[in-house]
Order: sequence, then C-alpha cells, then structure tokens
Amino acid sequence: MTFTQTCTLPAGRDVVWDFLMQAENVARCLAGVEALKELDQDNYEGTLRVKVGPIALALQGTLHVEARDRAQWHGAMRAEARDRRLGGGLRAHLSMDLHDKGPTATEMSVTLEAHLLGKIGEFGQPVIRKKADAMLQEFAAQVGKQLVG
Repeated sequence: MTFTQTCTLPAGRDVVWDFLMQAENVARCLAGVEALKELDQDNYEGTLRVKVGPIALALQGTLHVEARDRAQWHGAMRAEARDRRLGGGLRAHLSMDLHDKGPTATEMSVTLEAHLLGKIGEFGQPVIRKKADAMLQEFAAQVGKQLVG
C-alpha cells in the first residue's frame, strides 16, 4: 500500500530540514513512539504502539536512514518491525521532499510504501489507510507545533 501526504509547515526550509534530520524530533512528533535508541548515525531501533481498528499493536524494529540529500531537499528511510504477540510485521519505505514556499513556509511531501505481513496484513485496507492517513496528518500537525513553539 502506498500513502501520500502533503502539508505546509510554518517555517523556512532550512529550519524544517534541520528539525527533521534529528531522529529524536521526529519520534517526539509521531504518536505512539515509545522508545527510540540510536545505534549509529543512520540506524535506530525502537517501539511503536498503535491501535488499528480494535487491535493494539506493539511494533518493535529497526529504522535505517537511506538518504539525507540537502541539495535536493530529499530524505528517505526504511523500517522493519514485528509484533511478537500477533505474529505479524511491517516493512516500510518513507521518502520526504521539502519545497520552498517563502521565508516562513515549507511544503512537505511524504510518501510511505508499506507492506504488512502476517496477521497484521489481514486488516482491511480501508481501516489501515484511514489509520495511516490520520497518523501522517497528526505528525505534520505536531511538527508544525514544534517549529512554532
């Protein structure tokens, strides 16, 4: 499944880029992140708790930063996680592009390609799509609040 989201953030592109290149900032803005541990500059492990429909998931896994291209204002990462209780998992690739909209505004475009494995993949696509869209919208709102605050 592929999800896309575009939003305008209340800060210049340099400020947004610097903020998003800090994994701790991203984790703080993504609802459900309970733990994030830096293994090295490009690799992290952590836990994401999320409720999809009636099912609560505790996804434990790794995150690898694949690209930090400031010249193109493009970033990309790959994540793999498993929920041991349900016996399913997730493989995802996320890319982000920043577009200058003036000195105090930046458009952020996010594309998430997700592959759900095992029992997690049995959820209906409309339920998963609704949850993913809500999480991306909440993430963008939290980034905006952090940048203004």
